[in-house]
Amino acid sequence: MNNQPENPFKPSFGRRPLLFVGRGPLLDNVEQSLRIGSGDYGFTRLVLGQRGSGKTTLLAEISERAALNGALILRADASTPGLLDRITSKIIDAYDLHDIDVSSRQSRLSGVSVGPIGIRWEGTTRRGIAPHLEGLTTWAASQDKIVLLTVDEMHAGERNELRRLCADLQTITNIDEMPLAFVGAGLPEMSHTLLQDKKMTFFHRCHRDKIPVIEQPDAWRCLRQTIEESEGTIHQDALAVLASAAADGLAYKLQSLGHYAWRLSGAPKQPIDLTCAQEAVTLAEEDFKTKVLVPMWHDLPQADQDYLIALSAHHGRARPQEIAVQVSDQSARSLLRTEGRLTDAGHLTRSETGEIVSVGPLTVEIVNDIKRREDEYRDGEHRNRTVGASSPSLSASPRPSKTLCNAYMPRAKARCVLPRGHQGRCRSR
Repeated sequence: MNNQPENPFKPSFGRRPLLFVGRGPLLDNVEQSLRIGSGDYGFTRLVLGQRGSGKTTLLAEISERAALNGALILRADASTPGLLDRITSKIIDAYDLHDIDVSSRQSRLSGVSVGPIGIRWEGTTRRGIAPHLEGLTTWAASQDKIVLLTVDEMHAGERNELRRLCADLQTITNIDEMPLAFVGAGLPEMSHTLLQDKKMTFFHRCHRDKIPVIEQPDAWRCLRQTIEESEGTIHQDALAVLASAAADGLAYKLQSLGHYAWRLSGAPKQPIDLTCAQEAVTLAEEDFKTKVLVPMWHDLPQADQDYLIALSAHHGRARPQEIAVQVSDQSARSLLRTEGRLTDAGHLTRSETGEIVSVGPLTVEIVNDIKRREDEYRDGEHRNRTVGASSPSLSASPRPSKTLCNAYMPRAKARCVLPRGHQGRCRSR
């Protein structure tokens, strides 16, 4: 039997921390909008944040606070096809949970069956979910309640499903003015893909929030309070090291730092000292790089990677003309779009003198390290191919690249889903 106390830090995607920090103003704004109702500009909103910024846990916190205030909660994610069916399933659960009489809604639904399996609607993807949401929001209005729908991973959603959802939400919230609140979450790249789609007018009008980075005072407070509330102790110099490593970073890294420090020290029986904190920083940074930064890098289209590589060659600070010389295969217009995407994602900023400066999660050090590792693998593959050419018994059949092209397609307002290095034109979903 394992008697080891549970580690209070949760560096897992979607796991809620014991203490939320750096999100207070955003959460307060959401709560205020939900209390005011459909007339408030923030009653429907989008939350944009990088991998590891805590989008999923933020949606969970918003949902819990809204539920405590009497809201009906519908939670879904768009990471795989079938979003509309999943939302419909949540509506069915809400009808069952609140024992809502649907007999008066039968004429508006494509099919209702009562029995052991409860309520069932057919043709959700084709017909949309507006009739089902209308029934639920009508009941909620009669009870002086609101319905809150949250959709996570919107950047990964099927375009046609999101267009159908967009139209249905437009009908319920703006045309019928029913009490349906909406909070969607996704990567910052949505500003240049999904939110450029002319058929997504509802999402265009949603209020947008960017999840802020964790500032050092918040990191300090989170680490200290989580450790003390879990009956652990930490030396001041160790706390300073951990908080400094978490400053201006993402929520995942903060939790990872606390997790390793707690584990290495043997807390809560032993205090977290400076040596443990320093070792925790090393392990947490490698963990953060592997689980967050490398996938973040591979999410970028080739043009964005080339831009960051060019900037790193100038030690993270360069004039636009210098970048243009490094990335000569891109037009001035294309470079401007690339800069905009990377700025929105938090990787770049412009200085007062007009220079482009690296500031974000994909810093110069990270870009150089990832590029070095990729070059090592590329050199290894080249040597293997050379050996294989001279020795048929060692040759291997070529395999398609698992890395996506991810090139931005302005006309489709989407990214290419074909493997990198593909032949012919790019293709979206």
